[in-house]
Amino acid sequence: MSTHDTQGKPIVVGFDGSDTAERAVLWAAHHAAATWLPLVVTHCWMGMSHPTVLSPMIDDADSARRVAAERIAARGLDLAKQAEPKVNTSVKIVAGRPSEVLTKASTDASLLVTGSRGLGGFKGLLIGSVSLHLASSASCPVAVVRTERPAKRGILVAIDGSTQSDKALLFAADMARAQHTSLRLLHIRPYSRYAITRPPVPESKDDPIIQRALKLLPDDVDVTIVEDELAGPTVPRNVVLHAREAACVVLGAKGRNTLPVRLGSTVHAVLHYAQGTTVIVR
Repeated sequence: MSTHDTQGKPIVVGFDGSDTAERAVLWAAHHAAATWLPLVVTHCWMGMSHPTVLSPMIDDADSARRVAAERIAARGLDLAKQAEPKVNTSVKIVAGRPSEVLTKASTDASLLVTGSRGLGGFKGLLIGSVSLHLASSASCPVAVVRTERPAKRGILVAIDGSTQSDKALLFAADMARAQHTSLRLLHIRPYSRYAITRPPVPESKDDPIIQRALKLLPDDVDVTIVEDELAGPTVPRNVVLHAREAACVVLGAKGRNTLPVRLGSTVHAVLHYAQGTTVIVR
């Protein structure tokens, strides 16, 4: 990554042994290789011991959990090393709740990677509570991996001219450059579904949001840029639909939303329904 605030910081990926966590580790390893950044595979485990009340039974239970945690962490480390042997990969085992441990780890990370849902919760959920918590609370960008997509499909960034959209744009440009793929700028102009006629969509050269985004991109971005502006009754639905054609979709955490919320409605929808990897930038 070339962004000054993340340069040199490791990529942190949470691993709990689930299928989605395995995909997250592989995605993180490939991205670490592309960006020349170190990778830290992090596994969280919950001990039973209380520091002031210990018994042999609880000690034994904690010991068994620790052994199990080490085994799971080792598997995550092996997956990453097999996928990208040249990446500087390490493993970290931390006692605590995954949401709290990984949120804390995000303060010293360039990117936090997680599967869409882990071992806990209900199988019908498309995104787990931990992933949703990290997307709304992490200090660095968060990649939520559902399925591994080939990088050649390009990076899609949804833009709206907001400050967080600008940050998402620059992060997406870095991703596209690192992965040697294209960057698609998507601006969706919402209109009422009850409108009698659909408003015309301007050419990209006339769309102020597209033009503003192009001026923000660094001169050395050196990737193929696709400009796309659409009109639709709902922005979230359109982003989800177009995300199907991308290796990854990147969004600002809340866009132009002025409410005191951490995540906007578009981000919520994309996190729940997009089929591929979603990166949230704050």
